[in-house]
Amino acid sequence: MQIHSLRTFYWVTRLNSFRKAAKVLNISQPTVSSRIRGLEEELGVTLLSRDQNLALTVQGEELLEYARTVLRLTEDLSFHRSADARDSRLRLGANGPVAATWLMPLVERMERKFPDLRVEIEVNQSATLLRHMGSGQLDIAFASSESQDSSLKYIPLGSFDMVWIAAPGLFQGCLSDDDLGRSPIIGYSWDSPIHGSTHRPAFGLGRHRRFTQSDSLFMMIRMAVEGAGLALVPRAAIARELSNRQLEVIEVDNTPTKLPLFCARPRNAANALITMAAQYAQEAMNSLPQH
Repeated sequence: MQIHSLRTFYWVTRLNSFRKAAKVLNISQPTVSSRIRGLEEELGVTLLSRDQNLALTVQGEELLEYARTVLRLTEDLSFHRSADARDSRLRLGANGPVAATWLMPLVERMERKFPDLRVEIEVNQSATLLRHMGSGQLDIAFASSESQDSSLKYIPLGSFDMVWIAAPGLFQGCLSDDDLGRSPIIGYSWDSPIHGSTHRPAFGLGRHRRFTQSDSLFMMIRMAVEGAGLALVPRAAIARELSNRQLEVIEVDNTPTKLPLFCARPRNAANALITMAAQYAQEAMNSLPQH
């Protein structure tokens, strides 16, 4: 029985999806199917029902417990073999959307796993994080763009659903492009992957309303709460403000924007900590509410 087959089985059951497991493991979906089928043939049992919910059979439940134990021991051994835990550190970069959603749960999970691990965090723009990756200042980064640096490997993690928001009562009904052009907007800098979504309605013939540019998602949200205008932000980053009625989602009649997210890591470096952080990040993105 191969470790990689057990790991594949674990992720299929954890994410309840062959497709998502393939994404986490950076392999093809047919490879995932082949590994699961190989396990079933080797053990002579059916592990998963092939209906929509991928329910575990009794034998599948038993194997899952075994797989968890084996993978936990394998992770611990890999970590301690790769570096002395007392001297290990992980230099991690995150952009604003990650910092505002699942960064701290990920870091706390890493620290629980390895109590002596030192995590050094940098929250910055995606372009800056990628420059620091290229110069060796970071070990891993979660960014919304890619660079041309061939020494880096990029793993797509998914995307954030973006929504227009404002303080309650400032805007009524569904806004058209013309309405956006007549409204004060809090937008991103020109090097942002989605700057066009905020610059297009703000800059153009006859459009002279206030435009506030910020590189900080936290400041954009704060300014929106204070009534400074419309802002385009990840829905997952404003759950508390929506719940407290400090902000409301503003409907617009154009196509909803999505902000991609990538995990950037050194192409030729094999490091158990980096691999684990990337897997935890994929889990975090998969767990975001879908709207």
